[in-house]
Amino acid sequence: MAFTIRRDSTLERGPAWDAVTDLAEHTRHVPLTEVSVPAGGLALGSEVSAVTRLGPLAGADRMLVTALEPGRRLRLVKTGWFLRGWADIEVHDTPGGSRVEWTEELWLPGLQRLTRPVGDRLGPLLFGRVVEALVAGAEERRPSAPEEAG
Repeated sequence: MAFTIRRDSTLERGPAWDAVTDLAEHTRHVPLTEVSVPAGGLALGSEVSAVTRLGPLAGADRMLVTALEPGRRLRLVKTGWFLRGWADIEVHDTPGGSRVEWTEELWLPGLQRLTRPVGDRLGPLLFGRVVEALVAGAEERRPSAPEEAG
């Protein structure tokens, strides 16, 4: 089973997409974790790495871009030894803005039956905060409409 986070926004689809797929920006919102994106940016087949460190301990969450429809959908499949699973990030047009839908499933290799339910419960808490922070930040940075001359 997977979890899904939905966040409606007044942003148009393009800026909402830019906000949630700026994976390097996730570093600011995921505790103890640094996300690295290939120099050329996201592309089909590229690998993204999220390294979480706690003192001398570190775990890498390696993800492969397996689907990319710019402005609409990004699918990442977790391929590392520490975490497995996948994430689908979709952005849809809505009247007055957009909707971000982040669906994910994660587990520890060899312990899928035990750890997948834990991921389903904890994932929305962590990733919900990340999605909220990314979208809210983009909404705050959006240029305001020029005031009408009167």
